[in-house]
Amino acid sequence: MERTWWWKFGVVVALLLLAVAYLIPTVLDDETPEWYSSLINKRLSLGLDLRGGIHLVLGVEVDKAVVDYVDRLTEEVDEYCEEEDLGCKKVSTLEDEPVLLVSFESAERLAGSKDKLKEWLGNMTEEPPPADRENTLAFRIRDDFADSRKQYAVLQAIETLRNRIDEMAVREALVAKQGENGILIQIPGVKDIERARKMIGQTAQLEFKIVDDAYTELGKYADELPPGWELKYESRRDENGGLLRVPYLDAAKDPDGKNIAAAREWLKEKIDGTHEVLFEEYEDTKKVETRLRSYVLIKKTMLTGDTITDARVSIDQQRNRPYVSLTFDRQGANTFAKVTGDHVQERLAIVLDNRVKSAPVIQQRIGGGSAMITLNDLASYNQLFQEAQDLAVVLRAGALPAPVRFEETRTVGPTLGKDSIEKGKMAVVVGFLLVVVFMVMYYKFSGLIADVALLLSLVFIFAVMAAFEASLTLPGLAGIALTLGMAVDANVIINERIREELRIGKTVKAAIAAGYDRAFWTIFDSNITTALAGFVLWTYGTGPVKGFAVTLLIGIASSMFTAIVVTRLISDAITQKRELETLSI
Repeated sequence: MERTWWWKFGVVVALLLLAVAYLIPTVLDDETPEWYSSLINKRLSLGLDLRGGIHLVLGVEVDKAVVDYVDRLTEEVDEYCEEEDLGCKKVSTLEDEPVLLVSFESAERLAGSKDKLKEWLGNMTEEPPPADRENTLAFRIRDDFADSRKQYAVLQAIETLRNRIDEMAVREALVAKQGENGILIQIPGVKDIERARKMIGQTAQLEFKIVDDAYTELGKYADELPPGWELKYESRRDENGGLLRVPYLDAAKDPDGKNIAAAREWLKEKIDGTHEVLFEEYEDTKKVETRLRSYVLIKKTMLTGDTITDARVSIDQQRNRPYVSLTFDRQGANTFAKVTGDHVQERLAIVLDNRVKSAPVIQQRIGGGSAMITLNDLASYNQLFQEAQDLAVVLRAGALPAPVRFEETRTVGPTLGKDSIEKGKMAVVVGFLLVVVFMVMYYKFSGLIADVALLLSLVFIFAVMAAFEASLTLPGLAGIALTLGMAVDANVIINERIREELRIGKTVKAAIAAGYDRAFWTIFDSNITTALAGFVLWTYGTGPVKGFAVTLLIGIASSMFTAIVVTRLISDAITQKRELETLSI
């Protein structure tokens, strides 16, 4: 044997061993030895259409992310104005616009502080303020900075959603960017679809705010409440022990959310800029219904969920009810201790996605860096435990930087998945067997060599997919079936060229060499053309189209290698051992 033959043989054997090594975890699955999994733990998984599960396309509300950024900026501007004594009277935002409004005590203070404030707000540009605002500067966020915040919001949302899905202990889920502001999520094997949707779609922005029980302005509007709402009072003790009658709005929960939307609209002109009104759901045991009640909160956020390092489900031993236990980092623990120490005998509202979850009274300073979120007491134990688990998951994974909306939801049932995979497997097996039989019948021994190459091509295709942890989909099976035909086509061309060379009187060895040389460029050109089409499908396609393109491209590379290199290697081995006078072809 020539030295080059042995080099080629060594490369083929090495690639085959590597392919088998990558396929072992897929074949053995959970029975794979632990020591082996520590070395190679990549698997070929079934796609959504074969395994069943949920397919979601989410849109990130990036404009809301920019508006929220400006809202959070108001506290920093307020502190800066106070530190620099700029004479700021009020710092607020223009509703639903990324515009910051800074009102001053007088026109003179405005003129004296304008340049300093403009320089400090480097990412914003000045624009005319609303006509009804006197001594006010308006700053709009710059377009280029807004675009960067939008891109960050999408990338951060993808990362957060990946963390949530990982916390759900789901294997082989796909979370990827789609378009400019979209996110594609595919979770195979999910049974509780609604639970998954809820956990994925929840923004999970956690805030701690002080309830201002001394703010009694709502009591003035008892005769002009929005439909369905009534004004109620509760008695509270202030920090000095005095009695307070605290007014609040109360109504039955509307499933459509229309009454709460009406209340928010009505409250816009009733509450000053330093306060906000949020609502809590509670269960009325007498009427056996879910109701809503309002809290007047100081708008400034005392602490956010960004400082949470852990969230776990715990059980209240006295009441035997699950709750969520929170642990803060050092900064969060210090802030929480200070807030609770400064506001003893006041209520601290725990706000999740602009809904009050609970508002306990602070009895004393709370150190140790921990807090708790209690849940709906009237739910069953199992429901409470599930709700606590889900809430702990989203809090551990972090808040989404902006709300998301569901633009597409598709589910694939396990029955459909099982039926599809059986038909897909049958198509590949039948196609493979028909090709094997045809090649042996028509090309005899040379056809058998082509069949060996075909089998190796299948092994290489699945191994490459396993190495990249790709998912095998129904279109992917179609791509594999197509590449089987293309692989045979290459061998047909080679065998026909060899036949032609034998007819003109060449020796077997010379005919094989000439046949491969003449067939190479024909095979190469046809496969390159198909590969270009596959590359276009992979670049611009999504979902099933992309799955088809991936297997097609892998199959083209694999079939070319086995059809040209492996079959030539076997043929050369036969002809170099002894001089053949005839060839079974």
